[in-house]
Amino acid sequence: MEVATYILLVLGICGALDILLYHSVAHGIRSHPDSRQELIIHSLRGPTYAALFLLIPNVALHGVFFWLLLGLFVLDVGISVWDFAIERDSRALLGGLPSGEYVLHMVIAMLFGALVMSVCLSAGEWTRLPSRLVYAPAAVPVWLRAVMAGMSLVVLYSGLLDLIAACRLSKLARQAAART
Repeated sequence: MEVATYILLVLGICGALDILLYHSVAHGIRSHPDSRQELIIHSLRGPTYAALFLLIPNVALHGVFFWLLLGLFVLDVGISVWDFAIERDSRALLGGLPSGEYVLHMVIAMLFGALVMSVCLSAGEWTRLPSRLVYAPAAVPVWLRAVMAGMSLVVLYSGLLDLIAACRLSKLARQAAART
């Protein structure tokens, strides 16, 4: 899972850049009422990527657990499709989706495909093994596995902030509707 770990690291860095540059600095979607649904979708990514950042570099997922990992990949594809479908409307009053963010999303999608392929090629035989989780650190530096663990906490926290912001914005929208 060495290659998968490195791909996931780059994917995480690109995702962090997306959140920092476009979601926070350029558009501030956590304070924009039209972005509530987008924030809910983004909040689902927190636990999804937190799991990936912990599992990929540290754990061999045998049997049914490998299929659950593939299910997690499918879930993330569903989250991405849903996100892409609503993002244009979510950002309409903010001038739309910036070209740089659109390109970054394409790069992230390609990296995600490479991650899934890498996992399937390096761990496909796990499907035939008895179902169990095995601590099996990837042959990557210890500091890299520590960075990935830190990234899992950061992405989980970011997802929580997105969910809190979505709830706050929904409450404000209900209050505004009640006043009219």
